[in-house]
Amino acid sequence: MTFEVPSFEPEGSGLAARLLRWCARRREWIFTIVGIAILILAFVALSSVLNDIRPADIQHAVATISAPRWLMALGFTAASFACLIYFDFAAFRTIGQSVRRGVVARAAATSYGISNTLGLPVLTGGTVRLNFYSKEGISEADIARVVTIAGLTFWLGILVVVGLTLPLQPAGVHLGPVQLPDIARWGVPAAIAVALGTYLAWTAQAPRTLSFSGISIPLPGPRLTLGQLAAATLDLIFSAAVVFVLLPELGINAFPMLLAAFVLALAIAVLTHAPGGLGVFEATVLILLPDVPRDALAGALIGYRLIYFLLPFVLALIYLAIREGETLHARAAPVVKASGAVARSLAPLTMAAAVFAAGALLILSGAFPLYPERIEIITALVPDTLLELSHFTSSVVGAVLLFTAYGLYRRLDIAWLTSMALIGAGIVLAVLRALDWVEAGILGGVFALLAWTRPAFYRQSALTSERPGAGWLVSIVAVIAGSMFIGFFSYKHIAYDRSLWWSTQPFADAPRFLRASLGVAIVAILLAVRRLTGPARASYDTLPRELPASVWRKALAASTSSEAHLARTGDKNFLISEAGDAFLMYRVRGRSFIAMGGPIGEPARAQELAWKFRELADRHGARTVFYRCDASMLPHLIDLGLGVMKIGEEARIPLADFSMEGSARAKLRNAVRRAEKEGVTFRTVEGTELAELMPRLRAVSDEWLAAKGQREKQFSLGGFTPEYLLGGPVAVAEQDGEVLAFLNLWTLPGGEEVSFDLMRHRTDIPHGTMDYLIVSLAHWAQAQGYRHLTLGVAPLSGIENRRLAPLWARIAGLMFQHGERLYGYAGLRRWKAKFLPEWRGRYFAAPRGPALTIALADTALLVSAPSGVNLERPIRGPQLLLALHRDGGAAPFAALRNRG
Repeated sequence: MTFEVPSFEPEGSGLAARLLRWCARRREWIFTIVGIAILILAFVALSSVLNDIRPADIQHAVATISAPRWLMALGFTAASFACLIYFDFAAFRTIGQSVRRGVVARAAATSYGISNTLGLPVLTGGTVRLNFYSKEGISEADIARVVTIAGLTFWLGILVVVGLTLPLQPAGVHLGPVQLPDIARWGVPAAIAVALGTYLAWTAQAPRTLSFSGISIPLPGPRLTLGQLAAATLDLIFSAAVVFVLLPELGINAFPMLLAAFVLALAIAVLTHAPGGLGVFEATVLILLPDVPRDALAGALIGYRLIYFLLPFVLALIYLAIREGETLHARAAPVVKASGAVARSLAPLTMAAAVFAAGALLILSGAFPLYPERIEIITALVPDTLLELSHFTSSVVGAVLLFTAYGLYRRLDIAWLTSMALIGAGIVLAVLRALDWVEAGILGGVFALLAWTRPAFYRQSALTSERPGAGWLVSIVAVIAGSMFIGFFSYKHIAYDRSLWWSTQPFADAPRFLRASLGVAIVAILLAVRRLTGPARASYDTLPRELPASVWRKALAASTSSEAHLARTGDKNFLISEAGDAFLMYRVRGRSFIAMGGPIGEPARAQELAWKFRELADRHGARTVFYRCDASMLPHLIDLGLGVMKIGEEARIPLADFSMEGSARAKLRNAVRRAEKEGVTFRTVEGTELAELMPRLRAVSDEWLAAKGQREKQFSLGGFTPEYLLGGPVAVAEQDGEVLAFLNLWTLPGGEEVSFDLMRHRTDIPHGTMDYLIVSLAHWAQAQGYRHLTLGVAPLSGIENRRLAPLWARIAGLMFQHGERLYGYAGLRRWKAKFLPEWRGRYFAAPRGPALTIALADTALLVSAPSGVNLERPIRGPQLLLALHRDGGAAPFAALRNRG
């Protein structure tokens, strides 16, 4: 599968820095190329190792495995999975959580069944666990801890098995081409024993924790650690025993050697990140065990793949597809109303894996020789040309399915339709090509499961707008490379020349394989290049950009937030309540749907609009983001499953008892009196009078922008346009008829609050002018009957920098305390604080995990970009770096500062 990985570009002009920047910009290509290179090397090594082995020898080795041995292999597989299930039980005991045993068993078994085959265990297995455990009330952070502890348990088992098996090897034994020295046979186990003993003693003294990816993970005590070591060791022994029982030639005394090679090959396969270790694991085992008959060992490894990987994978997919389909059909009428449940469904992951497997089946089956008796039947019924065409088309259909599977993972309706059509065609082609009823039956099962899970695929987006990542492309290459390896291995006795390409006899399997492989390779290369180089974004042209006047009037009358006036800037999309008395304003940036604050209008519509926004973003495959929300939105944000972080505090002056009396406002009184002595006056203008004053206001605005080196911003701020300013009154500070400063005011019909957006002034105004302007505005608003005057947000204010606070809070607290040179955070709060306001928290909400970082960067780029710049593009590594580290690392908070 795929996920977005933030990157960075190092600064500097040296060769190393330039090289790192070049790699950062092309990281997706690099990951893809490295993964493909590993796969190619693995299959080249396999070809070399099996050079003297005929396909018939391996086929005979598999066929001669007796039924009791297959049953023993199934038993050892079940025992291994029981140990894997214990990994999760032990992890829950470590973090102090309790989950029903049946839930843990089903979650662990299905997650390992899928992740063992697909690879990327954190993404695939973690997603399955999230679906199961979140319904038991386990938080995402605790689920991440469970996944991490289970992974650490696996690697502890590797160490233990290495320590146990090395001393059992005979003196002078070779592991592949390398002779194992006696010092390694005894020194490595001794070092492992000392390390484990030290670890157990360390954890016995006091509870220990490990910080990993921003998550604090408790470490188990000695007793639980010993249980984990035992389970991990038994898991590896049982897994190796599957291969051992499928090798009739080996005696029990050879098991330690097999176990050592098995564990080493498994570790190498995991470290290379090849999907399921395909090719890498087999090549390593064959190289490390040169004395074992290679045809028998290759047959045993094929049986191991079937029993330990393919069977649990198929069972897990069937179980999850049926389970998720029942949930979707029970709650998806109509689909939109159940989109919260639909969005959390595992059906997209499950069916993406199933369709990918169906595509792989079509490609791989095209590499095997056809049964002669079936060819005779087919050629008697259909022309030879149809046989050739069906074989070629079947492989091409499989190649396209590998790519449409990613669209299913992204929940696209067009991917569902395309997959249904292609699998239907694949069923027909399987019969025409080889009368392969088994293959047709498997494809029919995938077709039925795909139809059963239809409600999960509801996003309306172009299939070409989705771009798979490096992991997905490497998996595709693994399938194609495996097909070519099988084909060339099967037809190694064929003399290859140009005439072979054009041979079309019914029994010419090798030419059919060559043509099909060429077709698959061309289709895969074209689709891969198209996906890697094409734009990875959906079109949002159909999203509503107009707010009806009736909705605006009703919402403004019911609103308690003057930020409603940001709807007049003309740069936002709108989501309107069913009753037409509330709306939510938002903007799309990359894959983030970013709401400006919470819903505006009737408070009772907040929950409705929050969920509608969540569903809208999810239908487009985007992140749901709320920027600058107040505390009233927190319950809804939690219900949406979003992570919430505080980004500052809003200053709000109560006007009921506002006065300039008292010692607390002594300095403020002095500033106001000084401005009055300088002849500064205050007035508000609107309508015709404001239109006449507009050229003078523009001169002030242009001077302010030039002095600040800025351009007009968008989204969270308005810009200086006559249409925008004429939408409300403007407060003006003047001296001898000359405009010194102005504020464009946001007012509410209900009188709850008045605020301002643009705050601009000349560079040479008398000292105290801005204080005078704010105080005069407060008196004016008080006389007009307004209850509050809002001064805007102080970024990073009120965020506690404590030892046990989240990492982002500690960073924000440090920036507030020590970032005076960067943004003047503390100084801005002090300036607002002298008006003795009330402080109200403002919050940022987005999906948890790595998506939160991307959402922060998307928001930063949106609020800091000049007005008119198109930002509906996916974020890149350099942009992420710039957004998160611009001016000292506070770009997400930069726009908050402009109002004040």
